[in-house]
Amino acid sequence: MSTLTRLVALCAVAFALVAASVSAAPTGATPSVPSASAAATTCPAQILKNGKLANAYEKYYKYAYKRIKGTKKYRKVVVSAKRRIMVSCARTCVRTKTKKVKRYRYKTVVRKGKKVKVRTGKPRTVKVTVPIYKTAKRTVTVKKGNRLVKVKKKVRVYTYEKCKTSTNSSAGTPVKITMLDGSYALLDFGAFQRQAPITGTLTGLIPGGYKLSQDNQINLTRGNLQLGRTDVFIDDDCHGGQVSSAIRTGTPTNVNLDPTRQSISTLTAEGGVTATAYTKIQLPLELRNDDDGCDQPYITTGYTEFTQTFFLKGKIGKTTGLAKLNLTSPPDPLDVQACLSPGSPTSPCNNSAMIIPLPIIVSTNLTVSIKVG
Repeated sequence: MSTLTRLVALCAVAFALVAASVSAAPTGATPSVPSASAAATTCPAQILKNGKLANAYEKYYKYAYKRIKGTKKYRKVVVSAKRRIMVSCARTCVRTKTKKVKRYRYKTVVRKGKKVKVRTGKPRTVKVTVPIYKTAKRTVTVKKGNRLVKVKKKVRVYTYEKCKTSTNSSAGTPVKITMLDGSYALLDFGAFQRQAPITGTLTGLIPGGYKLSQDNQINLTRGNLQLGRTDVFIDDDCHGGQVSSAIRTGTPTNVNLDPTRQSISTLTAEGGVTATAYTKIQLPLELRNDDDGCDQPYITTGYTEFTQTFFLKGKIGKTTGLAKLNLTSPPDPLDVQACLSPGSPTSPCNNSAMIIPLPIIVSTNLTVSIKVG
C-alpha cells in the first residue's frame, strides 16, 4: 500500500472515530439546542412608496378601555389600529407593478354659496406603482357589534419577493460589517474543540434609509468570510515526539452568503442586534503525508460545499456603539463533508467516493464593526 493510500485510510478512520465521539457524547457534553433550520424567523415587510422602501402595515381590530365621560369608570370597546406586517426573511418586499392611470386637474369654484372641486382640462396619463395582491382563505378577527370574533373568509393579501439590490442611495442606506481581530468559530468534535479564526466583510442595505430611534432592517447582499487555517487532528508522530497537525483546514476556506436566500440583520431601537445568515461553506483540507511528510509540504484536497444557517445576537455597547460589538450564535449541528482526494483547494472535490461525513457542533463568537452610510 502506498504512503498516500495509507494516509487516506488513516484519515477515514480518524473521521469515523470523531463522528462516533460526537454522536455518542453525553447530553451534558454539548448544549442542547434546536436545529438552526427549525428556528422560525420573521422580518418586517417592506413596500415601495414614492421610490423608497418603507415598512408595510395592516389594519386590525383590538379591545381598548375608554373612560366614560364625567365618571371614573371605563368601558371596554373595539377600536381599529395599525401594525407592521411580519413575513419570512427570505422574501420581505411586496411585489409591485407599474400601470398607467388617468389623472385630472381640479380647481375650486363657488356654486350656490358652497365651494366645490371641478375638473379642468383634459386628463393626463401617468405611471404609478401598485402592489400585487392575491386572494387567500385566512382566519381573521372581525368586529361584530362591540365584540371581536374569529372567522374564516377570503381576504386580499400582499404577495412577496426577495428585495432587489440597488446602488441608488435613495433606495436605502448602505451598510458594511467587518470582522475584527478575535472573531472565531468554535468547532466541537466531541473529544476535542478547535477555534477557527474568522476574517472578512459583509455588505448590505437598509431599505428606505436609516431611521433614528426605530428598528432598522439590514438586507445582507454580498460579502465573503474566510476561516483561517485550523489544526484538526494533532499528533506527536514526527521526529520522535514533535507535535504537529496531521489534518488541518485548507486555504481558502470560504463562508459565502447563500444567494438563493435573503440574509437579514436587525438593529433594534433598544440597542439589540440580531442576524440570520444563510451561508454556503467551501472547505478544502491539508493532509500531512503520513510520517514521511513531516518535513514536506502538505497534500491539498479539493473543497466540499455545504450549507449552514447562523442565528446571531448581541447588544450595542454604550461606549463603543457600532464601532465594536460582540455577536454570538448558539451551538448547532453542522454536517461537514470532508474531501480526502488530492486536488486544488479552489476546485470542487474530484472524487465523490473520497468524501467522508464528519458531524460536528459549531458556534460563533464574532467581534464586528458596523458602518452605516
